[in-house]
Amino acid sequence: MADLLQISHLSCGYGDRPVLNDVNLTVKEGETVLIAGPNGCGKSTLLKAIIGMLPLTGGDIRFQGRSITSLSTEQRVLSGIGYLRQTDNIFPSQTVDENLALAGLTLPRVTYAASRAEMLDLFDFLKPKLNVRAGSLSGGQRQALALAMVFLRPQKLYLLDEPTAGLSPKAAEEMITLIRHYCQGHAEGTFVMVEHRLEKLSWIKNRIVISAF
Repeated sequence: MADLLQISHLSCGYGDRPVLNDVNLTVKEGETVLIAGPNGCGKSTLLKAIIGMLPLTGGDIRFQGRSITSLSTEQRVLSGIGYLRQTDNIFPSQTVDENLALAGLTLPRVTYAASRAEMLDLFDFLKPKLNVRAGSLSGGQRQALALAMVFLRPQKLYLLDEPTAGLSPKAAEEMITLIRHYCQGHAEGTFVMVEHRLEKLSWIKNRIVISAF
């Protein structure tokens, strides 16, 4: 498998507060990689740096052999990287269907229709909610919608930041099962996931990175 993502000597933080220092990580095409570790060790910060939400103070990020360090978040998404934020990951005042349409705004019509149908098959409990305002959904339904919006756009790399954050144990288990089905049905995709419910992730066979950033 070829290298898809190469992180070299990455350092970044929030203002004057450094969080990551000299981080190196390589992810190969088709891998599913879990990043685990205690709260505050920089797991989510790493994903934010990869997608371009945090500027680097050092190092380089290469995607498909090309440096993306100077690209904006939008440019990184368009280059083939999907990103699930922990919070603020839907448009609460819009309907479920409008959220999906916004996620697929730049896709060709045929691609969007096929992806939308696949997402509604995977997250079938959203079908009766298409005309419901997204902000009125339950926590699990909102997170499912956020995942559907990320998965709707075919990408080479998916970054999933705590997809079960704030969910009840039952809802979290259902969410992990849906993610597992999607990952296993898209073996050509590459997934990097930050998650703390490790007991539900024994199906990840590629790599578990214990963060000591």
